[in-house]
Amino acid sequence: MNHALDSIRNEHRSLSAVVHALRDLVARIRDGGQADFGQLRAMLYYLDAYSARLHHPQEDEFLLQPLRARGADDALIDDLEREHARMAAALRSLEQALLRFEAGGECEFVAFATAVEGFCEFYLRHMRREETLLLPLAERLFSDADWARLDGICAARSGPPEGAQEELELQQLYRRIVGAGRSEPDR
Repeated sequence: MNHALDSIRNEHRSLSAVVHALRDLVARIRDGGQADFGQLRAMLYYLDAYSARLHHPQEDEFLLQPLRARGADDALIDDLEREHARMAAALRSLEQALLRFEAGGECEFVAFATAVEGFCEFYLRHMRREETLLLPLAERLFSDADWARLDGICAARSGPPEGAQEELELQQLYRRIVGAGRSEPDR
């Protein structure tokens, strides 16, 4: 069992759960439900904090850079690195759309809902590319020693890391987000 790949896939499931919860909440608002701005802010914060501080830096360091060093497809790796950077910019744009919706009222909802849909499609497509292209590439190019090293890193990070408090807070936030309307496995 490859713990590093399992960890990445579990993180993708958690991120997907939040993306789907975001879509569901926007659909409920579209159908006449009340906007829960606190919940919307929590979802965007989670996607930003978890992706930018934990998930993407780990993918960059432990997958993309080592794959590039092994002569992997530079175009794919360049694309995924650009998407990681675009993700942060897309979240900033989405946060601005949420602020406009919250301050401007219903007349701003369509723009916000459109931004949410575009962001969700982008994020889900990005994770599918990683799972269907990047992870199989790593499985082909990494040696048993590479995987043992990555599994060791994952095991070490499952203990109390430097950012343990932040990770605990993100786990609690995740449970609050997905617990509001869905039943998903914990990260």
